[in-house]
Amino acid sequence: MPGKPGPPIITLLTDFGGKDHFAGVMKGVIASIAPAARVIDITHEVEPYAIAGARFLLSQSWPYFPKKTIHVAIVDPGVGSSRRPILVQAHGQLFVGPDNGLFSDLLGTPRAKARLISNRKLMLAEVSGTFHGRDVFAPVAAWLALGVAASHVGPPIQDAIATPGQWVRSSAGRWIGEVVHVDRFGNLITNIPVEFALECGGFIVGIASREFRGMAASYSALAPHTPAVVAGSSGFLEIAVNQDSAARLLDLGVGARVELSKE
Repeated sequence: MPGKPGPPIITLLTDFGGKDHFAGVMKGVIASIAPAARVIDITHEVEPYAIAGARFLLSQSWPYFPKKTIHVAIVDPGVGSSRRPILVQAHGQLFVGPDNGLFSDLLGTPRAKARLISNRKLMLAEVSGTFHGRDVFAPVAAWLALGVAASHVGPPIQDAIATPGQWVRSSAGRWIGEVVHVDRFGNLITNIPVEFALECGGFIVGIASREFRGMAASYSALAPHTPAVVAGSSGFLEIAVNQDSAARLLDLGVGARVELSKE
């Protein structure tokens, strides 16, 4: 039986890291406006400027949060330029951040709506050209947590940037993709869904000059020090090594080409 509704939730996903004050200041802004809001850090360790990486991490995170959660996602190399700040309404949740393709997966879903963030009353009094996380996105998220309607944030827009996914099916039984994320453990996470491999029955995964056959269900099922394919919790194929880094051993990273084909 569901419990009583808790405090509003605001999540933060950025490339700000932990060395500087940026993430902490955003939390201070939120606390000043909406002190009862619960702030959850998804991560602040997105690779700098890696919009595609942030998009992947956001896609892996939001489905596990309750309805009405407010997600602030910021990887923003265009801050201070003509790029727009936007609010996206999708899946019963709210997403705040720059209009640079980060929210592409959400914008392609049924009933998704995008709004330009234009109401200056919801921002800090002075908006810098370099820190919209503090001056625009954090305060807007806080006001939304207080119950301000999305319609008060700004007008609807129909042309929010939505870039297509990276994987392509080049022919029957053959897919070309790439590594989209390297996690803390050095696992090479691809954008080829596990379900494609399952459809093949027997298959070969090729990356660089290596070929792998079969797919393990867990990291512990892998032979030590031997790269292999794993069905990742993300729902995508991973190249992994039991208790070691596949990225280091194979000298590969984000962008490496991956091919899945039937045997």
